[in-house]
Amino acid sequence: EFARTIHGAGTDLMNLISDILDLSKIESGTVSVDAEEVYFASLIETIARPFRHEAERRHLSFDVDLDPHLSRSIVTDSKRVQQVLKNLLSNAFKFTERGGVRLLVSSATGGWSADHPVLSKAPVVAFQVADTGIGIPADKQKIVFEAFQQADASTSRKYGGTGLGLAISRELATLLGGEIQLRSK
Repeated sequence: EFARTIHGAGTDLMNLISDILDLSKIESGTVSVDAEEVYFASLIETIARPFRHEAERRHLSFDVDLDPHLSRSIVTDSKRVQQVLKNLLSNAFKFTERGGVRLLVSSATGGWSADHPVLSKAPVVAFQVADTGIGIPADKQKIVFEAFQQADASTSRKYGGTGLGLAISRELATLLGGEIQLRSK
């Protein structure tokens, strides 16, 4: 039991260090985008596979919907898109006890910031993660994207985490020419 506790603490520390390094690389501008043709079917299968097991284990639904009107592929950095989607899905599952999680990939013609320098000039693909979890109070929705910030910052909080995942995801989305928006109730 002690060895399991020590191993868990070591793993948590390694994840924290990795997240801090990722964020510092992004903020310093040393992360590059390796754009390649990425097939939606392959991307979705790679992302969804581990979460299907999580949903089954926790008796949650997990639906993945791919818009049939999308082209077969997109040119982007597959590794970075996967990192963002895995983080968003991980959060959705972490904060959902009943119901389920849904990933929708579709073509979008609006819904982003009006002054966005990239999205208003090119075809846009929207990756939407929705869940039936606890939600994020309106007064906390801005801070959850800041490094080391969480909606529940108390010392007795129920859910773990470092408060870096959404900050990293926001920066990666920007690096890829997109943005992350949050709607919660």
